[in-house]
Amino acid sequence: MDVPLSLIEQSLSNSLGYEIRLAKCTKFKKNRIFRCWVSDGPSYLPEVLLVKMARQTKREPYNRKRDCIGSSAWKLFNEWAALQFLGKIGGDKMITPKFIAGDAVQGLIAFEYVPKAHSFRDILRKSNAAERAHALLTHAQAMGRMHGSTYGRKNEWFSLRTSLSTHYQADTDSFDGIVRTFRKFATLVEQPESIALESELSELQETLSNAELFSAFRHVDIAPQNYLLVDDGVKLVDFEYSSYGYFLLDAPLGPFPFPVRWECDEILAQEIESVYRTELSSGFRGALDDAIYYRGLLIAWIYWLLRLVPIPRMCEVSDELACRCKGVARLSHQIEYLPQIGRIFEQVATIHESR
Repeated sequence: MDVPLSLIEQSLSNSLGYEIRLAKCTKFKKNRIFRCWVSDGPSYLPEVLLVKMARQTKREPYNRKRDCIGSSAWKLFNEWAALQFLGKIGGDKMITPKFIAGDAVQGLIAFEYVPKAHSFRDILRKSNAAERAHALLTHAQAMGRMHGSTYGRKNEWFSLRTSLSTHYQADTDSFDGIVRTFRKFATLVEQPESIALESELSELQETLSNAELFSAFRHVDIAPQNYLLVDDGVKLVDFEYSSYGYFLLDAPLGPFPFPVRWECDEILAQEIESVYRTELSSGFRGALDDAIYYRGLLIAWIYWLLRLVPIPRMCEVSDELACRCKGVARLSHQIEYLPQIGRIFEQVATIHESR
């Protein structure tokens, strides 16, 4: 894609109500993201901004009226609404780049460029232990702030989202997939079906699906490259799949902080959890109640364990998976919640260790 400088100038001018002139635009990392230098415009504009174009191909060109789930317009409007919403409630400690303008007709949004930002992916791969620990703690603080500040404010976000376009919200996920995966685990250890187990599986599905107690704004696409470390904290980017839902699925989950591997010892895991819960408690008082918080956390652990590792045979259980099974079983026993599910994971770990 060629740099659409005149198109960007016209879009910004129409959106902001001022004549905007750009000194130059260059491609920035992806073919549809451009770094633009402002030469003339209102004083509040930053000197450099990023412009992100909607995804489109020859087979599926951008169409703002086609905003069904997964479409280019749907993703664009999700990110547009997310940046506006989080900017509105973020106060002095912004966890996203500042939203500047959007053009639904052309399919683009503009937001501030964050200089000297470091991708989490690079930090976790290349930095030393102290730098990684600092990044993880800063990330936990940002995620706790986002979840805490958005808790109970779904109507505000929904109003903003629907002002951009009709919001065809995704059908409620029944989470049948993770239940099917769990049944494979039960088969591995020859665990017969029981009323108690079925009751726990129903509770697991219901809690994840409805998520009323644990509903806050979620990033959803929690890959490390979508978190940028800057001098004053973390900036979250790429909100194309964001929505309200079970926020603990986004949270730094103790020894299982992401579906991405990194080193995190027990002491650091405890520090991450403490920072996250402290920030979360600003809006979600249940963060300070161990009975509430750890029940929610256990469900999130179970979800990620089953979501990421569909296991059909015992011989394919890895050391890492067995460790996760053991962790879930231990937490289940400690808080006396979902004991049947916890027991099956414990059996999987025990059998694996005896092989």
